[in-house]
Amino acid sequence: MKQLRYIWKTSILKIRNIKVTTFALVILVTCWSYNRPVKLFVKSVNYPVSWCVFPYFMSVFPFLILFLFGIVYINSDVPFMQHANLYQVLRTGRRRWALGQVGGIFLRSCVVVLFTALCTIVTLLPNIELTNEWGKLLRTAAVTDAMVVYDFKYVIYYEIFNTYTPLQLMGITLLICILISTFMGIFMFLICLYFNKVIAVAGTLAMAILLFFVVNIHPRLKQKLAYFVPTIWAEVARIASPEYGFYWLPSISYMLLFLTVAIGLMSVLIIHKVKYIEFNWDKDDV
Repeated sequence: MKQLRYIWKTSILKIRNIKVTTFALVILVTCWSYNRPVKLFVKSVNYPVSWCVFPYFMSVFPFLILFLFGIVYINSDVPFMQHANLYQVLRTGRRRWALGQVGGIFLRSCVVVLFTALCTIVTLLPNIELTNEWGKLLRTAAVTDAMVVYDFKYVIYYEIFNTYTPLQLMGITLLICILISTFMGIFMFLICLYFNKVIAVAGTLAMAILLFFVVNIHPRLKQKLAYFVPTIWAEVARIASPEYGFYWLPSISYMLLFLTVAIGLMSVLIIHKVKYIEFNWDKDDV
């Protein structure tokens, strides 16, 4: 119970800072901009749109890369050696402190992903339909040239309509995005402890930039590379849409298993390293 309380307190400190606030403002403005063409289409046909557009946001390269860069930015406070943490280590011990930081990364990831999803919904208000059906508007956009006419910023994939309901797709996308964000944050923490912050940031940015190569190679190679680039898995809305005859995204079960095991293994390595590392405390508490 004490550990859970400490994780909660650590999470609050990680969420209530200028970096997360900046991330939130950028995401809110971007979602508003991306949803403007959809709102014009809604106004033109006088029919509400489904609330479940977050998965489509995460399936468009510019928004996804912005989101991933934002995840790197808000986690750039690793390895959490700000001077305020000195007293936490003395009070809780190294192991509990490390667990608190890992738990804090996870809860911060939950908050930023849920906030992003919420922004995709509120920027469509008031013309949304709160049902577990895809609705006529998205179906019309997917099978006509409406996306081109109204210059949609994201693609509506028709095939996913027959695979998942809005609630199912939203739940899967949220879970995978939370795990990806947690994976990136814990990866940065791990590399900082074993090497340094510069390598941690560079390595995580490289992981995000790999999206570009996966998106732009032949589907046969894309199918193989996608198994080893977790950041591309946020495009889960494309999982039922073949590209030149290839279903290139891994299965949902593979994504969840890979991310869960990787996060667990990295957490164990972090706790092991913290037992012996020499702390170099930073006077800046940013």
